Amino acid sequence: ASASAAIDTAAKTPAAPAAQPTPAPAAKSTAKPASGLNKPYLQIGIFSVEANAKTAAKSMQKAGMVATVKKQSSKSKTFWRVLVGPATSVAERNSLLASIKKTGFTDAYAVTN
Repeated sequence: ASASAAIDTAAKTPAAPAAQPTPAPAAKSTAKPASGLNKPYLQIGIFSVEANAKTAAKSMQKAGMVATVKKQSSKSKTFWRVLVGPATSVAERNSLLASIKKTGFTDAYAVTN
């Protein structure tokens, strides 16, 4: 009987709301969202002289694009690739490619990274 009374009392007593943890504010990121494209970057060139690669990247930046210079090597030869992007959609990638070609890099093409 006492168990039954306790259940009845508990059912009539409103439960206190569970304490909800306060979510931490989301960190603001200036990075572009990850792209779902297979080839989100556009390679504007491969340079054997780092200064030339940096000059090309600066010209892309002046045109309002995000450009990156990547140092790489193959068969003991060092070279610098200049990439623009990442694009987040096919339309954005096509627009970037058109802008790149207008700046004179007519052989630019899409790459993974």
